Amino acid sequence: MASHNIITFGLEYELKLRLTKSQIQEELSSDSISKNIQVVTDPGQVRLIHVGPQYLQNSYLNFAFRDSQPRPQRTTLVNKTTGEECEYRGYSTEALKIMQKRLQTIPGYQTTSIYQGKGKQSDFSSARLNLTHDESLNGLTKTAKIATGLCTPSEADTTDFVGTEIVTAPHTSPEEACDEVQKISAALRSDGLDYHIDDECAMHIHVGKQDGSPFNIKALQHLAYLVLIYEHEFARWFYPSRRGNNFETKSNRLEFATECPSPEPQHAYLCDEAGNITEGSVEAVWNYQPLSDIRKAIFDDVDSADDPFRAFVKLMGDKGHIVNFSYSARDITNNQPAATVEFRQHQGTLNGDDVLHWARHCTALVALAQKYADNNTQHPITTWEDNIDIEHLWREMKLPESTRHFYRQRIQEFDERWPDVYQTPLCEPDMVFDDNVDFSGEESEDSEPSMTEEEDVQEKC
Repeated sequence: MASHNIITFGLEYELKLRLTKSQIQEELSSDSISKNIQVVTDPGQVRLIHVGPQYLQNSYLNFAFRDSQPRPQRTTLVNKTTGEECEYRGYSTEALKIMQKRLQTIPGYQTTSIYQGKGKQSDFSSARLNLTHDESLNGLTKTAKIATGLCTPSEADTTDFVGTEIVTAPHTSPEEACDEVQKISAALRSDGLDYHIDDECAMHIHVGKQDGSPFNIKALQHLAYLVLIYEHEFARWFYPSRRGNNFETKSNRLEFATECPSPEPQHAYLCDEAGNITEGSVEAVWNYQPLSDIRKAIFDDVDSADDPFRAFVKLMGDKGHIVNFSYSARDITNNQPAATVEFRQHQGTLNGDDVLHWARHCTALVALAQKYADNNTQHPITTWEDNIDIEHLWREMKLPESTRHFYRQRIQEFDERWPDVYQTPLCEPDMVFDDNVDFSGEESEDSEPSMTEEEDVQEKC
């Protein structure tokens, strides 16, 4: 099969690497340039200066470093009260070098590298794994450190949890990706090293073509339509915190909400991140444009635009959506990374079964959209009143039965655990009503389980 027809996918794993002061000091001492750098375990009330606006109020909860060498701008720390620059800095590559050495012990992964470039990496020819420091993943408080079970109260002050990201080279086989992530997990949980994955962490998958060129515009249009129709169905196998209610995974339906009241409004509760209906929650009403209008916007209006790709990307919004289409028109002939569609909804994981089944699902969904484009056909759902059945979609996707079974069990488990939790309603503040509703009599659901607990395995890769 020609490379322009082969679907590939790359994965981004976010995690918090557990390190001790002695491990970091040992790494620093192994290099003549860094041996005089001091580790500061309690930097006080400081924050990173070079972070997105949504993180500016976050206190820096990691170790810091007193370093006489020039510091990268992104590592600069400032006092939260005065804004004055501190005498020490945040992490640069200290944690990544420790992680790199451990992953290089995996046969075939000796070239694992550290990436410090700007923007998304575009060249994966020299390394199958690339490591970056993720400043958006905050460290842990002392109480949270102890709660992970990965350090005792006496060890908490000298133990750190550092936000890191592992980026893989493109895969063509979900089974291969499953095998790889299991090796990664085992390596990072050996010889005194460990990691923690909480609800800040995510697993992103970038689906593209082997030659890096964009999917044709018709395939992207069909994919967007499928994503919009089945968004609530997909959400049922994710934790409530991943169901379109934060700035990194906004609902793709957001661009297609309409004003309330509506003839047949949908109801949901706004809950906390653990999915609990708490005092102060509100009941809201929202509705969406008719699917005929949505189809017109995605297909007819985009097709008639002077630049259909640009019009499509603008319509589908910025990168912070459940499915990010903003990279779908990138041009590798113009020194840009490969064109991809990024699925951002999955909770953080280094579990092989999670990777296997989600990779199968995302690539099969893209393949179905491409099939519609190639055959000049379309998905049969045309109104919100139609039977939106995930089983019907899975049959069209030709999803393996083992993957369907995996998600059926996940849906059953999560529906029982969070029966009243849906995605955040898509309405403006003035569309929210009855904000004095008292939920004090409601029974609270159990809190969200640890992301690191083992899931039942349906199929081994």
